[in-house]
Amino acid sequence: MRDILRAELARGNRIAEIADWPPHCELLVILQRPFRKRYTLTAGLDYADINDPHYWKAEYRHDGGRHCLACGF
Repeated sequence: MRDILRAELARGNRIAEIADWPPHCELLVILQRPFRKRYTLTAGLDYADINDPHYWKAEYRHDGGRHCLACGF
């Protein structure tokens, strides 16, 4: 997930928020804009289209959701 974050920041996306999301998520990073591309999933990494304007557009989850990288609309 760190590589995805680095790639997004290099492409001009910006971090909008850093938080936790109890009860399971210890680290939640939300980017301002949508992910620029679909990234290859590796062991322990999942992708989900959330598409909920109250939350975010999509997310990559690591370690069962312990860490989450989400993107805005």
